[in-house]
Amino acid sequence: MCPQLSVLGACLAVALALPFACKADTFPAKPITIVVPFPPGGPTDSSARLLAKAMGDSLHQPVIIDNRAGAGGTIGSAYVARAQPDGYTLLWGGTSSLAVAPALYASLPYQPLKSFVPIGQAVRSPMMVVGKSSLAATDMTQLIQAAKSSSLTFGSAGNGSIGHLTGEQLNTTLGIKLLHVPYKGGAPALTDVLGGQIDLMIDTAQFLSPHVQSGKVRAFAVAGDKRFPLLPNVPTVREATGKPFEAYSWFGLVAPAGTPASIVNRLETALNAAMRDPATLKQLTSSGLEPVNSSPSAFAATISTDLKRWTEAVRISGVKPD
Repeated sequence: MCPQLSVLGACLAVALALPFACKADTFPAKPITIVVPFPPGGPTDSSARLLAKAMGDSLHQPVIIDNRAGAGGTIGSAYVARAQPDGYTLLWGGTSSLAVAPALYASLPYQPLKSFVPIGQAVRSPMMVVGKSSLAATDMTQLIQAAKSSSLTFGSAGNGSIGHLTGEQLNTTLGIKLLHVPYKGGAPALTDVLGGQIDLMIDTAQFLSPHVQSGKVRAFAVAGDKRFPLLPNVPTVREATGKPFEAYSWFGLVAPAGTPASIVNRLETALNAAMRDPATLKQLTSSGLEPVNSSPSAFAATISTDLKRWTEAVRISGVKPD
């Protein structure tokens, strides 16, 4: 081959690759949007905003929260799955949208491990069993005995919610039959357990711990791999029953599939920097969230494991979405 042609070809290849290299090297060149697939004002939204602020400081660009609520988090998730894979539109993805919804909806317009590339898991909170203060049972052993001898009800945020599926898994694991009462959200379920209309409620420790601390409800167990820091006297399910059992609600960042690895790495670095910020950590832990600070591969493994877990829970329970 003519040497001149070889040089020309090499120069052409460099010229074609240069825009893509520069794009990654200069990322981010404009504000980044994190889509939170739930309404503003709740704990999911507040944790995302907290990390968005810290990530923006690291990236030297604003990180904006865009709330796109509806259908258990699937509307906002589908929106991000269709977005340009350029790192400027991300999803605050959680257990409900990335692990439970795919088990519930056959026609979901995205697949958690094919439509997205994980950036990193950020926070989690164990599920928790609490009861009305008038219950005769005062610990998990007595609660199991009561559930075997009489009908006890438990409320959750709705059919197919993490609280509902955790209750169904507890039934299977402990050999009991708690009767599920679905509500349209955690707040009305909490109102009824506080008022004594239902016996128990299952939701995240983050949501329920203030009411345990105030003495308005009784805590029986947390479904974590260790005790919940804000309630150190409450045992784990495994400690209380001898049965291995874990169930977490978690959140992290994912990007549309096809996002360049260099951009994913840049975003992972910014997320990890945010998770090391002392002020951010203090606010997360004081609100009842456990910082995770995982890698993309570790987050992918968590999504895969929980997708299998909740798919099996849905199959066993026969639950149908609202």
